[in-house]
Amino acid sequence: MLVIYVISAVIVFIIYTGAKLKLEEWFEETKMRRLRLKRNDSTYERSQVKSLCPESPDNIEISSDESDIVPTNEIIESEKDSSNPSITDTSYDEETLSKFQKSTDSIKSDEDIKEVTYNTSLKSKTSMFNWNQQGPSPKKRNMHDHSDSNSSDDFNSKPTWFKKKQEKKKHKGNHIKQTKIKDEPNNKQKEETVAQVSIQHEQMISGIKVKLPVKPYSCQVAVMNQLIQGCIKQENCLLESPTGSGKTLALLCGVLAWHDHHVAEVQNQKLEKQIQEDISRDCKSTTSHENNGEDLPESSSTKCTDYCEDYDEEEDFEDSYEKSKKIKISKIFYGTRTHKQIEQVVRELRKTSYKHKKMTILSSREHTCIQETTKNKTELCNDLLDTQNHKGCPFYNESNKKTIATFRGVKSRGLDDIWDIEDLVAIGKNEGLCPYFAARSLAEHADIIFCPYNYIVDPDIRESMQLDVTGHVIILDEAHNIEDICREVASVSFREDHLTAVATECESLMKQRAADSEIYETLQTYSLKLVHFLKITVVDKVGYNSDNLSSPYWTGAELLELFNMNGLNEAMYTMFLGACNAAIADSNRAKEERRTLQRVLQPVISPTTKKLIEQLMFTIRMITSSEYMNDFRACVTETTVKDFKYAMENTWLSSKVCTQRARTLKLLCMNPGVTFAPLARQARSIILASGTLSPTTSFQSELGTSFAHVLNTGHVIPKEQVYAICVPQGPNEVKLRANYQSVNSWAFQDELGAVLLDVCESVPHGILCFFSSYNVMHTQMKRWISNSIWTKITSVKQIFIEPRYGGDLKDIMYEYRQVIEQTSGKRRGKITGALFLAVFRGKVAEGIDFKDNEARCVITVGIPYAVRKDPVIDMKLSYNDTNVKKGLLKGSEWYSIQAFRALNQALGRCLRHINDWGAVLLVDERFLMHENKENLPKWVKTMWVNQNGYNLRENLKDFVSKQKAREEKQLGITNS
Repeated sequence: MLVIYVISAVIVFIIYTGAKLKLEEWFEETKMRRLRLKRNDSTYERSQVKSLCPESPDNIEISSDESDIVPTNEIIESEKDSSNPSITDTSYDEETLSKFQKSTDSIKSDEDIKEVTYNTSLKSKTSMFNWNQQGPSPKKRNMHDHSDSNSSDDFNSKPTWFKKKQEKKKHKGNHIKQTKIKDEPNNKQKEETVAQVSIQHEQMISGIKVKLPVKPYSCQVAVMNQLIQGCIKQENCLLESPTGSGKTLALLCGVLAWHDHHVAEVQNQKLEKQIQEDISRDCKSTTSHENNGEDLPESSSTKCTDYCEDYDEEEDFEDSYEKSKKIKISKIFYGTRTHKQIEQVVRELRKTSYKHKKMTILSSREHTCIQETTKNKTELCNDLLDTQNHKGCPFYNESNKKTIATFRGVKSRGLDDIWDIEDLVAIGKNEGLCPYFAARSLAEHADIIFCPYNYIVDPDIRESMQLDVTGHVIILDEAHNIEDICREVASVSFREDHLTAVATECESLMKQRAADSEIYETLQTYSLKLVHFLKITVVDKVGYNSDNLSSPYWTGAELLELFNMNGLNEAMYTMFLGACNAAIADSNRAKEERRTLQRVLQPVISPTTKKLIEQLMFTIRMITSSEYMNDFRACVTETTVKDFKYAMENTWLSSKVCTQRARTLKLLCMNPGVTFAPLARQARSIILASGTLSPTTSFQSELGTSFAHVLNTGHVIPKEQVYAICVPQGPNEVKLRANYQSVNSWAFQDELGAVLLDVCESVPHGILCFFSSYNVMHTQMKRWISNSIWTKITSVKQIFIEPRYGGDLKDIMYEYRQVIEQTSGKRRGKITGALFLAVFRGKVAEGIDFKDNEARCVITVGIPYAVRKDPVIDMKLSYNDTNVKKGLLKGSEWYSIQAFRALNQALGRCLRHINDWGAVLLVDERFLMHENKENLPKWVKTMWVNQNGYNLRENLKDFVSKQKAREEKQLGITNS
């Protein structure tokens, strides 16, 4: 009997196993069938991509040079800074790549970084740049949803494609009808005129194929490696790569390669989910059919039922459009400091193979508004679109605002895939359409969005521009000043005349809107009480020669106590916050009414008032928050201000006459993490990049954000092409220490002038000289003019001076470049070039690009420490010392880091590319001290030249002659 039971059990087990295997084979076949249909549905023409297929390896040249195979971890660990083990150093050249060991990184394949070089030239439609991109899913062929097909034909297309999706789900069968992707009517003609794109280099980095226009430098590979790992792991990066090392190109190619990979992953996830849904329905159908006919073994039927039930809840959830949660494709926000730098980044993007990426540029109205006016364009736009004025803008209204609000719309009017803001403005002028709002509309479906980085960092601007950064990648280029920017963003001020204007406006609204008078009465009362507080606060003179007055500085908690003492108590600000929310809601409602009804039913607060009360709400929330109240300092100041409004209304008066004394309440943020930390929590990854992030120790503590990937790379320029030294003394052996006491002495001024004269007589072309402040610079100039040094310098160099205000800099830079061009290759009389005197932290040091002969030498005078007597600096030092236990640096450490970061930024003006050359002279004996030298960029320390005595003139002449000989040799090789 036992034997019979055993035999029966074995038979049942065999039947169960066989049924299970058959069912699993059927599931796998179904899945593979869907995948084959997916592949067959590609829009690319087979005949055009045949040479790129894996079956034809003859067309692909894979380098056998071991130096081209660079494992990921070895890039990170090639060199490490002894002072900070978390910081990655890479100073190796191309030959040393062969020395790297195999990677242990677990992200992807065994070899994370390897290159494949192609010599094929193809049209863009079928080039290596997009041949392996998956087409739309067969089930989602005509959908315009960005997350599915990465297109943006129509902002209002969601109901259409959703309806089609439901229809296709109902009528789905084995036969999948192939359709062509819609395009412009003249698409065929456009394809015939597309420029040929030469594929020069591909490289696997962290398991992702990166396409580059040229073979990358080792430092570029290191940047891309860290960036890609950060994006994959959803971690933050600090990436320092010297100016001229191809940092921008590396950032673009790295992040866009990751984005291609990310999009493919999301599409595969959606395909997998669709296949699972199909299997679920097929399982139900099969189970129903077989239960009505033959009896299946109980175990097999149970298995199928359980398998189907696993998907029932998910399917029921996704069948509802309102409840379905799409897998989100991350965008890329690329922020730079200025609009000018955006132009440079777009130029780099044009060099890449990632031209299929949808992009837009967010810019201010001053750069994009096509209204012909001398007025402030932002104010004019707000006035025209103000719901109360009923004016409207002819270039932006309901009848035309969608015309170039889509990528199809702008492309049909001749806009290239990669464009600059001037291109969009030109189309706007030709078509009579608003480029400002067009660029904003394109952001909704763009893959990469370029903008000044205050658009990203400032939460008010993000809200007004309707930018949602949640789950997206943020790159902030030239981010060495990000700490200062974040503190400024969270700092606000309120002038008494502006508060009075709010009260006046609210009084008018009380009369016009009797039913809501209580709201506007509360706003008026609070504004007037705040004005009264400003007037009764005691202020004293600041400095000996200043007419500015200021109160003592208070913490946020102390300001709150002062408010309570002057009638601005908890009950009052609670009512005020409620009234603010109601007024803002009314304003938003009015905007919607104007959009839908073409009119506004009731008057509301102006945009200016709305912004001011939002800032007041922010102030109240900060000083009443136990978390943030001590991160702020406050004071009341009294200064002379220009009354521009009065000047415009009375144009016959000089603007100098239109001034008034005004008191201002200032709330100053001491902690940049107040702004940055919430941004970092929303984003997928934040990448801070610059040529001069060093010293990097302050970023994590100041920004309240962890950075898992920290990189300091070396320079691509060979050491023999750079002459970097400390100049501790001049030709008369006078010690040069540019502190506050010395810079005002004649001995220092004369010795510095002698050094500058030696440099000008030894180095041709352009020379940049940076001082710690305008006062120090002008003090030296006065002395040189009086003792003939100025005359001697002008006999060999034409001198230019950075203006205190940036308005005149453009003309000065044009003239400077003209002189350099005229004196390059030939002498203009005795003049060999130009000398540009500038200041640290100014526009010349921070944002101007000096190419080749425009900067053959950079001279820095001293260490640009900020003025300690500045009240803001003094408060910041005190704040950091108080909060050391919270992880902040000591005030003195923070103070030093800020100085060296400004110094290092100026040093980077000299070298721009691998064939460049130049001298870097640090005039101050303090750079002989180890602790000061350690704060310099890695590339400067690597190229540092130690020398005894003063042989500057002879050494510079020898250095220049060698560089000129090298250039002539290279020119001869090129010509031959």
